[in-house]
Amino acid sequence: MLFITLLAPKGKGEKAIKYLKELKASKGITVRGVYFTFGRYDCVIMFEAPDEKTAMRFTMQVGFETDYAVETLTAVSAKEI
Repeated sequence: MLFITLLAPKGKGEKAIKYLKELKASKGITVRGVYFTFGRYDCVIMFEAPDEKTAMRFTMQVGFETDYAVETLTAVSAKEI
């Protein structure tokens, strides 16, 4: 399953940026990319996980470590629809 996590800043500044630049995938997670963006969200993470529970643990870890507000979406390829 493919997921997209949107992160909005709340607190840790430079420490959060460093953490995201060096983001390590948890067991069962494949990080496809980490992107810093302009606008409502400061960062986007695209990753794969075998199921929602694994994805939730990963995004909770990212949120706790960065102190960012996290919103995660399930993504489906247009080719699959």
